[in-house]
Amino acid sequence: MRLNTLLHYAKPSYLRQSRTGRCPVCSRRTVFVVVHPETIRENAYCLWCRSSSRNRHVARCIVQTFSDRGIRRFGDLARAEHVSVYHLAASGPFVRVWGRPANVTYSEYFDGCRSGERRDGVLCQDVQRLSFDDECFDLVVSEEVFEHVPDYRRGFAEIRRVLKRGGYHVFSVPFSPTHATRERFELREGERVPVLPVASHGDPLRGTVPVFTDFGRDLPEVLAGLGFEVRLEWSRPEEEKCYGTFGSYTFVTRKM
Repeated sequence: MRLNTLLHYAKPSYLRQSRTGRCPVCSRRTVFVVVHPETIRENAYCLWCRSSSRNRHVARCIVQTFSDRGIRRFGDLARAEHVSVYHLAASGPFVRVWGRPANVTYSEYFDGCRSGERRDGVLCQDVQRLSFDDECFDLVVSEEVFEHVPDYRRGFAEIRRVLKRGGYHVFSVPFSPTHATRERFELREGERVPVLPVASHGDPLRGTVPVFTDFGRDLPEVLAGLGFEVRLEWSRPEEEKCYGTFGSYTFVTRKM
């Protein structure tokens, strides 16, 4: 989101709720601009890199997880030749901070494009059928992806396949601990039929994308059953004040 667009949508009453701090993504002193307090996890944008609360919490978790490999700031990953990274997006604040280093692979999902092909120079990957070799990444990062994957279990299994032993998948999804995971579609004679009201989210490439799954309290158990060690990190009040990680949570999973 461009600065003038950001400020256009931020009402004066919301701007008064903005905070200062240090951005964990771009590592700069900044202002976290609140566009809408009810969805603060998805905004409170950094003035420099436009990261949201959610982006910054994921970045914090990654740095903490890889601190024993010499990662002190998020941008260090772009210079860490000993850490191979796969990011399930080809744009956004992480890409702006990392650039295009040799150790980081980006991809998007395009309808009608097979995994491993390119569209307009961008690598296409369907997370249910990744084209990568087994055990080739130390870190996989995804944000708000798996709720849009028809067979999310197969997607997580594919992530595990391409991770090196001991490698991490650090990710965010819409998640509620108050209910069990609910699948919005079911297979009937080979076709996916909605069993809950159809929902969709905005997507910068495809306009809107359907939501297939509402993740709930049993997601850690599902991930453990697929061979991951699971840790769910919630942002803490003192962290929110310093780093603008308002109302955020991140799954940190390790391939066993």
